[in-house]
Amino acid sequence: MKKTFILLMVLMVSAGGLFAQQSGQWTSGGRLGMAFGFNNSADFGSLLRNEVRDEIFLDTGIWIPVSVSDNMRMNFNFALYANHAFSDRLSLQAELNFMINQGYELELSVLGISETVDIIYSSLDIPILVRYTLINSPLIFGIQGGPHISIPLGDGEISGGGMSGNIPIRTSATFGLTAGILAGHQVGSGRIIGDMRFLFDFNEVEAREFGQTISFMQRRALLFTIGYEVSF
Repeated sequence: MKKTFILLMVLMVSAGGLFAQQSGQWTSGGRLGMAFGFNNSADFGSLLRNEVRDEIFLDTGIWIPVSVSDNMRMNFNFALYANHAFSDRLSLQAELNFMINQGYELELSVLGISETVDIIYSSLDIPILVRYTLINSPLIFGIQGGPHISIPLGDGEISGGGMSGNIPIRTSATFGLTAGILAGHQVGSGRIIGDMRFLFDFNEVEAREFGQTISFMQRRALLFTIGYEVSF
């Protein structure tokens, strides 16, 4: 019985070793998921509040207070990536991470009547991450982190509250950091990977609106994705 138990343990460890990424291997994969944005929209919110207040004044001749609050908005995330293992635990990973319709909601309130305005734009994020695997067989668990560059994909958009149109973005790229954890398990010839990470930008996305250049947003986002990867 004891010999059988030892044999089973050896087989499990050996199988786990086959599933773990080895030194010198390349890994490629893809992930899908959602991101939840916590964005600084103070400049845009103030400008929108003033524009609505002035428009009401021109129509009625009365100054009516307008309040603006911003809310978190969920967006779609799609990523392709590849990494190279320098050891059984340490690898360097590069990604193409598409952040679709990220942004925030502004809630305008006038005399107790509220309207929701969506502010969105899309970007291509390119993180370069150091990935360190704390557990690599049979389950996978690790941490990752590094810098990213984010390139806006076209103009921003505003919709809701009687408004609709494009917001010309003036920033060519933002820079920041991405960090998080990952977990996975062998399925078939590859691994299912779950990924949770936080990203924040150092600089703001600037846009041109109402004849002014303003801070459009400064991103803070929490991402949850799941995907599949194969080592070779």
